[in-house]
Formats: sequence, structure tokens, C-alpha cells
Amino acid sequence: MAPKKKRKIFTWKNAVICVVIALAAVVLAGYAVFHHYYSLLDYHDPNDYDSGEAMLTEESGSTAADDSTETPTLHIDIETDEDAVIETAEGSGSEGEIEDQILANLRQMEESSSLYETDAFNLLLIGVDAREDSFSGNSDAMILLSINRKTKKVVMTSLLRDIYLSIPGHGNNRLNHAYLTGGMSLLTQTIQNNFGIHVDRCVVINFYLMMDMVDALGGLDLDVSADEIKVMNMYIENHNRMLEKPLETDVLSEADAGLLHANGSQTLAYTRVRYVGTDFARTGRQRTVINKCLEKIKNMNLGELMALAEEFLPEVRTDLTQGDCASLLLMLLRFPDYQIETMTIPSEGTYRFAEIRDMSVLTIDFQKNTEEWHKLVEGD
Repeated sequence: MAPKKKRKIFTWKNAVICVVIALAAVVLAGYAVFHHYYSLLDYHDPNDYDSGEAMLTEESGSTAADDSTETPTLHIDIETDEDAVIETAEGSGSEGEIEDQILANLRQMEESSSLYETDAFNLLLIGVDAREDSFSGNSDAMILLSINRKTKKVVMTSLLRDIYLSIPGHGNNRLNHAYLTGGMSLLTQTIQNNFGIHVDRCVVINFYLMMDMVDALGGLDLDVSADEIKVMNMYIENHNRMLEKPLETDVLSEADAGLLHANGSQTLAYTRVRYVGTDFARTGRQRTVINKCLEKIKNMNLGELMALAEEFLPEVRTDLTQGDCASLLLMLLRFPDYQIETMTIPSEGTYRFAEIRDMSVLTIDFQKNTEEWHKLVEGD
């Protein structure tokens, strides 16, 4: 009679080995998925600037910012804050006095930069006024996203493009000229030198990517006025020319004023409006659109999110590392616990309008704005 085979005993050691193997497989699969989506991003070394634009080389003095991407000035009857501009421009000081104030601030920031250290991760969102797949041009939208894990707070800070300040190596000019001149690296260095705020990473998109993304999200509900529609139509026609569409495509009527379900072109036009309520109102519109996009994304299922990532991540330029992205993903898991606040630099009562070398600019109290930003981000 043949001997009976011994039955294998499934011990706890076998169970542990199986669990470890299963966990390793999950981790490897998760990393493969994460690496795939990260690899879709257009990673760009911030010190490697190749915009295709002419670089400025002046070591002293400055050149008026190139607004060639902007459409011509409007000649329509719209109520604006022009009278306020003329009034506040008085007493803003001579050009020489303004230059001296900027120099004094640079020295003060250099001496006291340690006072403005923060626990927040500062991600600069840059919207470039460029067409199609180009990342060259003026940074017409600059929003600093400050994520503070200690205070569980996210602060969106709009930096106005017309702030007159020092651009390292290129004299004094408007803030939006820094990116045109030297890309992400020069823009972040400009912010740090003038405000003492360290920018950790950047994300750059052009306006036409935003237009396509809004269409992919199914459009946004925006509250628009008749005056805003007049200006939006100018930009919509501008989009149509560049995209070689009939000029009347997506054009609105005054009857559309109120709650409008806007498509991508209309939403982009809304964010570009700067003739109603000055540039302060425009940055508010930009933050509104970002918030509405985030709300749409939060309600998407996994399949929709993956499809969105596959389509648009290749069109996003960034210097975020894989480690940065992993940390941000972990933070997103607790995103509902975070408080979201917004502010604008310059804040109310800290700026004046001025005219310098035929440029309309904002001269500001740098230290006061830095202190207000720090209090909001740090909570003290």
C-alpha cells in the first residue's frame, strides 16, 4: 500500500508572505499608474528658458511691457473706474521717487527675508496670453496657491500684472513682463526679491488650454453683466480669428446677461475682461473660474478624471517633481477639510495708480502687502 502524502499546512507565515506579495503588487501597480500620469506632464527645468521671444538684455532702465497679445483698446460706452485712476494717480510721487522706493524695498527685503518664512507650499499658477501650444508671452494671470498643512488652509492670492517693481537684471517694469523676459525662474525670483515670498513650484498653462478644458468639463455657469458681455464679445471674436472660425461663433447678446452657461471661448473671454472694474475685477473673475472648475472636477468619477488627465496633462508645463505631485495627491485626499481663502496683491489701500514711460502701472506698499499675505497664510 502506497504511503499517504503529507498535507501541507497553511501557516501564518504563508499568510504573511501572501499578504506582502499582494501589497507589493498593489504598490507597484499604483506607482506605475502614478508614473504614467506624471510622465504626461511637460516637465520643464525653470532655469532652462526657451520662449521663442526676444530676450531683454538691458542691465539698467526698462522697456515698456509688450502687450501685443492683447486686443485693441475698446471704444464703447462702459462705466469704468477711470476717474478713480486719475484721482489716485495724484500724489503717487515722481518717477524718480518711485524708483527710490523700489530700491529701498529691495534692500529691506534682503535684510529681513527670514521674517517671511512660511510653512505653506507655494505653487504659482501662471496663465500665459499665448495661442495653441505656445508658452511664450506675458503672464496675464498669476495666482499663488499657498497650501498650509498645519493650519489646513489654502489661500489663492492674485498678483496683479501691472505692479511696478524690480525685475532682476532688467530694471523696473510691470510684473507680467518678468515671465516674458525670463520664464518661470525670473518670475519667481522677481516675486521673492520684491515681496520676500518664496515660490516653491510653478504650473503654466496658456489661455487656449483653459478654453478646451472648460469645454471638456461641460461649460461653467457664470453670472455676467451686459457691460461684461460687450467686452467678452471683443475677445470671443479675437479667439475666432486665431482659431479660424466664423467671427460670429459664440458671440453673445445683451439678452444673455445674468446667469450664463458659458462654453470654453466665452469663459476665456470672461477671464480676460479688463475694461469693467479694472484689473482687480479681472483677477476676481479668474479666481471664480478656477473655483468652478475645481467644483466640477470634484464631482467627476475615476474614469472621467483619468480621461481628463490623459487629454490635458501633456499641455501643462511645470517644474513639479514626482515627490511634489505625490505630496499634493495625499493632500487632496483631505481637501474637504481645508479652508479656502482668497486675497489680491496689492490689497485695498496699499497702492496708487501711476503713469511711467507711457505705461499704466500700480505703485504699491510691498512690505504691507507681504505682511497681510503672511497673516492670512499663517494665521498669525
